[in-house]
Amino acid sequence: MIEPNHRTDATDPRRGGLLAVIVAVYSVAVIALYHETAASMLRTWQVSETFAHGFLIVPLSLWLVWRLRRQLPVASARPQPWALVFTFGGNLAWLLAYLVDVLVLQQLALVGIIITGIWAILGTALTLRLAFPLGFLFLAVPMGEGLILPMMELTADTTEWLVRASGVPVYREGMYLSLPSGDWSIVEACSGVRYLIASFTLGLLYAHLTYRSHWRQAAFVLASIVVPIVANSLRAYFIVMLGHISDMRIATGVDHLIYGWVFFGIVMLLLFWVGGFWQESGHAEDQSTASGAAIRGTARTGSAFLPVLVLAMVVAGLGPLASLWLERGEDDQQIPVALSAPPVAPAWRETEAPRWDWAPDQRGADRELSVYYQAAAPVGLFLHQYLQQRPGVELVQGVQSWRSASGAWKVKSRRSFATDFEAVREVDEVVLTSGRDQLLVWAWYRIDDHHTHNPYYAKLLEAKQQLLQGEREGSRLFLATAAGDDLAPARDLLRQFLEAHLAGIETILENSRTTGEAVP
Repeated sequence: MIEPNHRTDATDPRRGGLLAVIVAVYSVAVIALYHETAASMLRTWQVSETFAHGFLIVPLSLWLVWRLRRQLPVASARPQPWALVFTFGGNLAWLLAYLVDVLVLQQLALVGIIITGIWAILGTALTLRLAFPLGFLFLAVPMGEGLILPMMELTADTTEWLVRASGVPVYREGMYLSLPSGDWSIVEACSGVRYLIASFTLGLLYAHLTYRSHWRQAAFVLASIVVPIVANSLRAYFIVMLGHISDMRIATGVDHLIYGWVFFGIVMLLLFWVGGFWQESGHAEDQSTASGAAIRGTARTGSAFLPVLVLAMVVAGLGPLASLWLERGEDDQQIPVALSAPPVAPAWRETEAPRWDWAPDQRGADRELSVYYQAAAPVGLFLHQYLQQRPGVELVQGVQSWRSASGAWKVKSRRSFATDFEAVREVDEVVLTSGRDQLLVWAWYRIDDHHTHNPYYAKLLEAKQQLLQGEREGSRLFLATAAGDDLAPARDLLRQFLEAHLAGIETILENSRTTGEAVP
């Protein structure tokens, strides 16, 4: 008698289809649980040209899985619930990021929760085969904005050096370059971060598809990072020189952007063309056919995966559930009382606003204070206290708060500065210019008696405060005074003011935070 042949080989399409459905159910469930985080990624893809490539990441990841379908050892799929420990860790990371409104960490945690849950469902052997398509999903997270400022500074430095090397005189003030033919400014679009992110994404995909050896893959990915950085500096230089040579008739309007993207496209084509000389025949996944087909295992029915699927969805839902519990009772807000000016210390006196007329662009604070004191020269004190933070109204903001709302002041330099003052050890020091006026500004945060200029540490302090006290309260402080080319006298003045008035500042921030009257 000839018995029917029940396929249990590694590439049984029916088993592969069943696993695909199970993974899809889990992924959709996680996205539904974290719909606000997923929606924030989608909104960023829609409004930001820098991160518009996010729309392509998921389809590309699915295509990478599809091209491996004949080599996947689906019979080796064995649920491993212990991997949900990492899913739980992703929940904790998401919860901390949610409590302090750090979107990028929420989004990274969301992707991690999806990947680790898939790992628990499919097991280690099959997940390792899918490591690149799954890891590729992290590129859907809109991250990299922290590179904009250092990339702008690098672009300004290299452009200035190349223009001088070409024999053209140039005067630089912060991100502004002045040539005899006209003025140029290095703005965010000039940073090259868009080129870098696009190049890295394409380079990572190209290296995976083209090379087998890890060292060639790593070398090409490294080239896809270095080449756009160098190319962006050359692009900025060529645009400045085109404008200079043409007496500012070309490369100053929309053609400025067109030349940039055309130049970037040519550079990327050259990068891929050169990379093609080291192309290796076949691919690592193609070679895995034999080893993949050799893997055998006892065929698992769908019911074997269902308990782990349900458990994975339960673990994935712990983060949103905990966030609802922690947010209980937050609707009862308190009415804040106004801030009063700190008492005037000996040798100082309160004065009118000086003629430089600068104020930070720090938005949404519950209580604000702007007051000026006079000793050897005027010092401006600006306090912004946040008692009820919520998305969009936060202490730590993405904007550069030391820029004035009017936009009249330009950032000449920015650095971290050690004050040699015990309570406030380090501040953000910014030099601003407007015409002939120049200001020295110190900025930092105060959270739970801790003073820091680091926004990441400030977020950690907020997370600790939220978990232990159930609230997020903090202040943003600014000191400003007029400065000359020698910053030492201005620094000494701000240090003297801080030493004389810090105790009073902390007292007014601590005392009488609210009237105790609840707002329904």
